[in-house]
Amino acid sequence: MLKKFCSFFLNRPIIFILGVVVGGGLSLVINRVPKDFFLKQQVPKEVPDLDPFADFEVPMNDRISAKIRNYTRPNTKAGLLESYKRSGKYLPMIQAIFEEYNLPQYLAYLPILESAFDPNSLSQAGAVGLWQIMPATALDYGLKINRWIDERRDPEKSTIVAAEYLQFLYDKFGNWELALAAYNYGFPRLIRAMKREKVVNYWQIQRIPRETYNFVPKFYAFLHIFSDPDKYGVRLPEKSKPLDYETIEIEATFSIDQIARLADVPPNVIKDFNPALTAKIAPSGKYSIKVPVGVKDHFMQQYKDNPPEQVQITYETYRVRRGDSLSKIAKRFGTTVRAIKADNNLRSSRWIKTGIKLRIATVTVIKQAVPDRTEFADAKVEIDSVYTPPPNQLRFLYRVERTGLSLKLLARYYSVTADEIRKWNPLIPVDDLQKGEQLKIYKRKSLATFHRTRRGDSLWRLARRYNTTVSNLRRWNQVRGSKIYPGSRMVVGLK
Repeated sequence: MLKKFCSFFLNRPIIFILGVVVGGGLSLVINRVPKDFFLKQQVPKEVPDLDPFADFEVPMNDRISAKIRNYTRPNTKAGLLESYKRSGKYLPMIQAIFEEYNLPQYLAYLPILESAFDPNSLSQAGAVGLWQIMPATALDYGLKINRWIDERRDPEKSTIVAAEYLQFLYDKFGNWELALAAYNYGFPRLIRAMKREKVVNYWQIQRIPRETYNFVPKFYAFLHIFSDPDKYGVRLPEKSKPLDYETIEIEATFSIDQIARLADVPPNVIKDFNPALTAKIAPSGKYSIKVPVGVKDHFMQQYKDNPPEQVQITYETYRVRRGDSLSKIAKRFGTTVRAIKADNNLRSSRWIKTGIKLRIATVTVIKQAVPDRTEFADAKVEIDSVYTPPPNQLRFLYRVERTGLSLKLLARYYSVTADEIRKWNPLIPVDDLQKGEQLKIYKRKSLATFHRTRRGDSLWRLARRYNTTVSNLRRWNQVRGSKIYPGSRMVVGLK
């Protein structure tokens, strides 16, 4: 029986017929499989762009419709499309930070309404930058404002502050329409308006300034246009390319013209990449300068071969006498009224009280060439070696954000003594601290809570988990931006 079975299947005609049937079946199956099925393991998957309208349906009502009609008029439309085009410089950075803070992506377009995506935008009320941040908000969130820099104009730093403030407002009100209105109007005033009118819905509030009344409808109007431009007869322009940059840590003080010569780019390029620089020189001490990608190596080589003359900024304290005015003081020290106001956070030049202390800066050029970087490093070691902490101590750096902060108040904040702060910082001359000074504070390691970062961790998630704030995490760990990397040991709590 077995012999007959084998002789049947080994018959050549039978083998040919079986081959045709099996081959045809495989061909049919392969043709029905998607062509890229077999390539999935070889072709790397591209990271998709962040969709600002994902999981969000833009609301519509009569007030929003009226703003859409206004934005699609020729004159108004031109300004809107110019802002849309300019957004390409900053939008990827904003979206990345908002993703880090778990904020809705469509909020990344808010600067169109605030500043038309111009980091140098200045309002009549004194708000500045992409996000139109007021001075008080900037100081609350740790942004520096002085005669040299205004970090409200820094796109990345101001975006981080805006992200924290927007999240705070959302936690306060529970929905984004009220949070956006509060961003424009101020949350205490919006709360009073809601209580006065006994309403809890943004669309029901009537007695608020016209700007706030139209703020959310305008925002939703251009979101409708951006999400479906064909519907509204709008042709969106191509967005500008993102500002890709490298950073150079400058340890001395140089003018913008000197930096531009070393980088071999026009001075206006340095200004475009560093809008926070409001003076013609970079601030004293270590400062990060942004330059176009590919320029850093040339800068460092030029700096090594032809070091420029160093600009030195020195400060001294002056106690106001009877009969003094800012113009007289400025003339005496060879500076300007504007510089004194900026260094001392003075809003008016008319009234200065007798007896108050002013911080006066003078600028001189050192003819001697800038020392080698290793000399800077040696000098830093000598200064730091004035106090050698025990091995069980953690060092924190505190940057003074307002002139007149007392040493005792700072000591209470960190639960240490003023004498200890003086011991750790022997170069501090007086008890009243000056804005911009940086102090070292030491705490026992046993008082700190640590976390080893893992993939997927973010500052926002860690702040939520350990019941603290993103600002505290950045201050405790000297983190400048919003990125953290797996494997880092971070302080997430301090008793």
